[in-house]
Amino acid sequence: MARGAALYVGNCSGHGRATSAFHHPGLGGGILGGCRHATLAGQIVNKPLRLTNSVAIWPPEPQRPAGETVTDVVINDKIPIVDQDELIRHPTPTKFGTVSIGFKCFCIRRTPAWHCTDGDSGGREPSDGHIRKLYSTTKTVFVNGKLLGRIDDPLGNDTTKYPCKSVVSGSSEDVFVGN
Repeated sequence: MARGAALYVGNCSGHGRATSAFHHPGLGGGILGGCRHATLAGQIVNKPLRLTNSVAIWPPEPQRPAGETVTDVVINDKIPIVDQDELIRHPTPTKFGTVSIGFKCFCIRRTPAWHCTDGDSGGREPSDGHIRKLYSTTKTVFVNGKLLGRIDDPLGNDTTKYPCKSVVSGSSEDVFVGN
């Protein structure tokens, strides 16, 4: 089925569910010890994005290149997004509740969801978010030897390096790309 050519215009779809749940106790494990824990305490357990995606939101973010891309081909005066192009990082504004209990101490903090999410290079997701990378679903249309992206193409592949669950939503209204 033909779909609009992916362009560096508009925003991605965004992903996640904005429930802003408790992470400790909750997805991250039990209640923390060492009362009064820091908001960015090292004992807070980070989890893969595929799990935190169910309780946090990464809202739509501009579709802009993070590095070099095709510049000698334009569609409707816009640069196309091609297979393996990296886009600017995708941050989350979500905060989770984290609880610690100790002797005569009960503490609740609002911990940023990025601190509770695995990072794209190991460790925790950085505060500016995860990397987005286009994975083209067409097998027949090329721009300078690279597959052309289409609307609804994924901007991640569910790996630690490229965990994004968003899809392309900025595309051409009159240039269509087949399978």
